[in-house]
Amino acid sequence: MIYVIKLVYSFLFPPGLYILVLLLLGAWVYFRVRRSAGLVTFAAALLFYFMSIPLTGEGLLKSVEDRYDPPKAVEGDVYVMLTGGGVSGTPDISATGHLSGSTLHRVVAVTELFAKKPLPILVSGGQVYEDTVNEGRLSKQKLIALGVPEKAILLDDASRTTQENARNSKVLLDQHGFRKPILVTSAFHMARSIKHFGKQGVEVLPYPVDYKISRYDGGMTSRLWIPTAGGQDSFSLALKEYVGMLQ
Repeated sequence: MIYVIKLVYSFLFPPGLYILVLLLLGAWVYFRVRRSAGLVTFAAALLFYFMSIPLTGEGLLKSVEDRYDPPKAVEGDVYVMLTGGGVSGTPDISATGHLSGSTLHRVVAVTELFAKKPLPILVSGGQVYEDTVNEGRLSKQKLIALGVPEKAILLDDASRTTQENARNSKVLLDQHGFRKPILVTSAFHMARSIKHFGKQGVEVLPYPVDYKISRYDGGMTSRLWIPTAGGQDSFSLALKEYVGMLQ
């Protein structure tokens, strides 16, 4: 019964609601206006459906995440952690502003890596928009709050894109004589990041974290066919990474 309720709910709220509206509109156009126009509307509804279900979005995002696995042994001389979003002005325990879920995952992961193998941490990320937080500075504050010594942290607080992350990190790596950086970023972001670091002549050891897609291997489940905002988010995120790798 619970799954029937979830299915009904999925078509009462976006994106399922939009699909239902397109289907109803398509039926009206098909029978009252013009069949060819109705078929186009049905096709649009079908396309929107497949862009909204986890089967499509998660499958596409998993193809990006699976490109690299965390190494069994961490061999390097510095951690390079890339930021990935934040919210400005909100109250928090140790600072003002909040890191996005992905950035916070990266902060926690690099803190755990530091605890196992203390190495300098280069944090790369700035303020992307006027109304967002400076991600690098806030990440540094969080690292210190989690017990990482301030003297162990290097900061690039100017980068707004992955290209700038790579370029500005290269400058700091060269200044401090680091030659074996361990790149810490979300699994979905790793392939694009490695490409841009490679363009700067920097060979990194990838350490992907913040996986979005489950590694459940029990086959198809009904959840994968139900349109959700999460399914759309996965599709959009994967598409962004693939487009970003073309740059």
